[in-house]
Amino acid sequence: MSGAAESARAPRVRVPAAAIAALVLLVLGVLSLAPAVSTYLAQQRAVADAEARVASQEADLKSLDAQRARWDDPAYVRAQAGSRLFYVTPGTSAYRVIHSTAGDEPTPAASARADATPWTDALLQSLVAAGTTTEPAR
Repeated sequence: MSGAAESARAPRVRVPAAAIAALVLLVLGVLSLAPAVSTYLAQQRAVADAEARVASQEADLKSLDAQRARWDDPAYVRAQAGSRLFYVTPGTSAYRVIHSTAGDEPTPAASARADATPWTDALLQSLVAAGTTTEPAR
């Protein structure tokens, strides 16, 4: 029976000592390189973020350069003075629409016309009317 029992048992597999040593060295190598790889990947992410910031700032710089170049044009300066400060050149009439329900750009009404009264006279008439009225203030 001892012969039959030995033959029924599976043969033993011997793992060479060199294979075990190589596996241990491989695991130690991976464990020792993991922090360095992690640091490398973090630095690569930081470099990519910095490059994205630089690209964004360069685009902003180009936009600002274009805006500065527009301000060198006297016609653009006049247009901005007219739209922002309501300046007009002599001989032109300016219209300002209040409480416009249209889009963002106010447009002159169809029945708008220039006032022939000088602004100083209109101011004086307004002051006189405000001082002599008998209606209570709202």
